[in-house]
Amino acid sequence: MKRIHYAFLWLCLFTVRLASAQDTLHLTLPQAEEQFTRNNLQLIAAKMGISESKAYELQASLKPNPTVYVEHMPYNTQKKELGGFNQNNAQQFIQFQQLIEVAGKRNKRVELARLNTEQAQNQSLVLLRDLQYALRTTFYDLYYLQQQVKVYDDEIGTLQQTVNLYQQQYDKGNVPLRDLARLKAYLFNLNTEKQQLLVSIADDEADLNVLINTAGKHFIIEANTPLANLNLLRFDDLLAQAEANRSDLNAVKTGVKLENQNLILQKALAKPDVTLQFSYDRNAGYIPNYFGLGASISLPFFNKNQGNIEAAHIRTQSAQTTLQAYQLQVQQNVFTSYSKAIQADKMYQTFDNRFATDFSKLIDGVLLNYKKQNIDVVEFIDFFDSYKSTVIQFNQLQSNRMKAFEDLNYAVGKIIL
Repeated sequence: MKRIHYAFLWLCLFTVRLASAQDTLHLTLPQAEEQFTRNNLQLIAAKMGISESKAYELQASLKPNPTVYVEHMPYNTQKKELGGFNQNNAQQFIQFQQLIEVAGKRNKRVELARLNTEQAQNQSLVLLRDLQYALRTTFYDLYYLQQQVKVYDDEIGTLQQTVNLYQQQYDKGNVPLRDLARLKAYLFNLNTEKQQLLVSIADDEADLNVLINTAGKHFIIEANTPLANLNLLRFDDLLAQAEANRSDLNAVKTGVKLENQNLILQKALAKPDVTLQFSYDRNAGYIPNYFGLGASISLPFFNKNQGNIEAAHIRTQSAQTTLQAYQLQVQQNVFTSYSKAIQADKMYQTFDNRFATDFSKLIDGVLLNYKKQNIDVVEFIDFFDSYKSTVIQFNQLQSNRMKAFEDLNYAVGKIIL
């Protein structure tokens, strides 16, 4: 019976571990970007919007349909008989009309629809740029948060062992209560700070799950701090790349083209179209079997589309002014991001990261001196706190550096770092 009980417990433990493993993904940045590009629902919806715009483009290219009017006399009042198809007792009238657009209206509408498709593509790229920025910044933020948690895990594990040993010595009356209380209070503070980090990690994981279209996954982030020589970057080159690659700037440029094309279309709409007409009248005309050709055109005496033309002209001026303002904003964004990236990289380069690698040796020495009572509990806790602050500061420097790099990538509109 005991064997069955132990087997059941082992099976439950194995099932829990298996479920936990299935809910945890090891993730590199290329893997995250690949899943994001393939699975992100917002990008999929944006691609559907492009297809919709292409459908409108097709619709704009279609010519007007002809119209046919057919009339038949159902009853001959003079002969008091139903109207059939006999020439002596019936009347039929057929009319065919076709609208002929002038001034190239259809071609101008097609070009306007094509520009709308181009704008939909720009908006899709704007969305891609924004979401890609969110993906990469969330990825690196999550990575460095996890590195900080590892620091807390190391300190908490070491300090927990020390507290356990101190508790045994206190129970024997060998150490004062105030020292044990200080150690427990510091251990509690470390656990509290770790829990705050875990909350931030949960938020980042939630964002990452949405971005790559997964649900309820935990992530083990695998990343390296990239080497980058910012001295090789020139501001003028970055500005030129931003001018060419910024999808939001291209959207504003396309907006100017759209307004110019709309102005061209509105001017064309002022020209009246021609309707060609063919008629056949069997008996009602002055001769039997009458055939007639005709044409109609509206006379532009009052409505020359003046209001729409003036409004379109104002919109073109407004769009051009908006473009100038946006280009100035892009220049400032690139300059600011470039300056911050250089500053963050300099701060990172000045930090001596070898300190973090020597923790195990340092902590062993401190523990040994603490046991020999060469240092008191205050000095012991002070070392722990100093080490924690230094390592976390280094992680924060790396996180700030990567955030600055991603801000520069975002400002340029291209992954350059």
